[in-house]
Amino acid sequence: MTVSNPELGYGLHGHGPEGVLVLHDWMGDSSNYDPILPYLDRDRFAYAFADLRGYGRSRDIAGAYTVGEIAGDCLALADRLGWTRFHVVGHSMTGMVTERLAVDAPHRVKSAIAVCPVSAAGNRIDAAARQFFASATSDDDAFKRLIALVSGGLSEGWAAHKLGQNRDRTAPGCRLAYLAMLTQTDFAAEVDGNATPFLVLIGDRDPGLDEAAMKRTFLAWHSNVELRTLTACGHYPMQECPPRFVSAVEEWLSRHAG
Repeated sequence: MTVSNPELGYGLHGHGPEGVLVLHDWMGDSSNYDPILPYLDRDRFAYAFADLRGYGRSRDIAGAYTVGEIAGDCLALADRLGWTRFHVVGHSMTGMVTERLAVDAPHRVKSAIAVCPVSAAGNRIDAAARQFFASATSDDDAFKRLIALVSGGLSEGWAAHKLGQNRDRTAPGCRLAYLAMLTQTDFAAEVDGNATPFLVLIGDRDPGLDEAAMKRTFLAWHSNVELRTLTACGHYPMQECPPRFVSAVEEWLSRHAG
């Protein structure tokens, strides 16, 4: 059953005056961010790590699985937290959600951080690549090959860990629907000229979502945007290089606080 006004599950870390809504990717839930928790400045920031419909704490919440639905759920969560204005961090699939929020609620979004992001134009992969991505929703070996591809050839244990996280914490029914969202959505025309402060944070070992891709999308459309590359890092900087990831995030948030 689709829930029109769900209460997304989330974990809150910190009690600072700057609210930060943190969103996860297609293949994992909010536990992606567990490695960064020891390094957060909890006096300056309050981080809400949300689980989208079908993931983690929200695994039993069904929906249409669209970018507009996610944005609406995020604003509802911000309301529950009492955040009139807040920062937002989106990773991979939810990179486009940071843009949707910046378009739909520019008066509420102080700044945005798009991490290894898929843009408002969607990830326009070819039919063979899309079939491979789709197979990873149920084929364990395909999932591990995909993880190895996007994370710079880390160990088999890393891929096995990511597989277990996905299978345990992601509802099977949402996987293909979110894949359709991240590959077929396109609202780039609405983003062009947006003035919300944006940091685009990428890893130098993340194929496809590299500097060239960011120059064609985020850097081409946003009028107040910066690009930063983390070295020796793939698609999961929050897990691959947690302290450096936090340093980059909090330096940006500090610049746009208040």
